Amino acid sequence: MATAFRATTKGYRADLEQHERRLLSSLCADVIQLLESREEDSALETNPAPETTAASETASAEAAPAPAEDPAFAHFRAELAGLGSEEPLTPPEDEVLRRLLPDASSDPEQAGQFRRLSENSLRGAKIADLRTARMLLESTPISVDEDLAPVFGRALNDLRLTLATRLRLETAEDAERVHRLAGGSSSKDTESFMAEIYTFITWLQETLFSAMTEFLPEPGTSSR
Repeated sequence: MATAFRATTKGYRADLEQHERRLLSSLCADVIQLLESREEDSALETNPAPETTAASETASAEAAPAPAEDPAFAHFRAELAGLGSEEPLTPPEDEVLRRLLPDASSDPEQAGQFRRLSENSLRGAKIADLRTARMLLESTPISVDEDLAPVFGRALNDLRLTLATRLRLETAEDAERVHRLAGGSSSKDTESFMAEIYTFITWLQETLFSAMTEFLPEPGTSSR
C-alpha cells in the first residue's frame, strides 16, 4: 500500500507498490511519446520538406554524409528553427497537447507567434521532467532530493492534466463525477480506472507539496 511523501534528512520519500511505480512510469512514457509526436508535426510545419527531383535525389545520394550534430547544440538548433519562420505555429489538434502546451494569448495570431517562439522550450522541459520522474520511479522507496522535488511534482502535474483532459474534468460538477467514479465498485470500466489513477496521482502530488512546505520558514522570519 502506498504511503505519503514525507520529509527526510536527504529530501523526500514515499513508498509505492511495484505495480504503482510501473503504472506511473508507463503513463510518463505515454505522455513523452505524445509530446515527441508533436515535435515531429511542428518541425514539418516550420520546415516543410522541399520538393525533390530525380537529379536532386541523385546528387544527395552521391554527396558525402553530413557530420553528426553535437548533442549540446540540439536544443539550440530547435529554437533557431522557430526563429527562422515568420508564420505562426498552429496549436496541436490533440486536446491533451493543447492542455499541456496552451496558447499564451487569446488572440489567434499572437498565440501562433508566441507558440512558434516558445513551444520547443516548453515541450523539451516537460519531456525532461517526465524522463527524470521515470528514473526516480525505478527505485523503491522513491527518494527525491530537494533539487528534484519540483521536477517530480511538475511531472505528476502533467500526468494529472493528461488524465483530467481525457476525463473531461473542467467544472466542480465534473470533479464530483470523477470522485464518484474513483470510489465506485471494484468492476472498473476505462473511465473509472482513469478516475482512480487521477485521484491517486492528485493525492501523491499533494503529499509531496505538503512535505516540501513543512519546513519552510514563517513569513517575515529569517532563514539564518
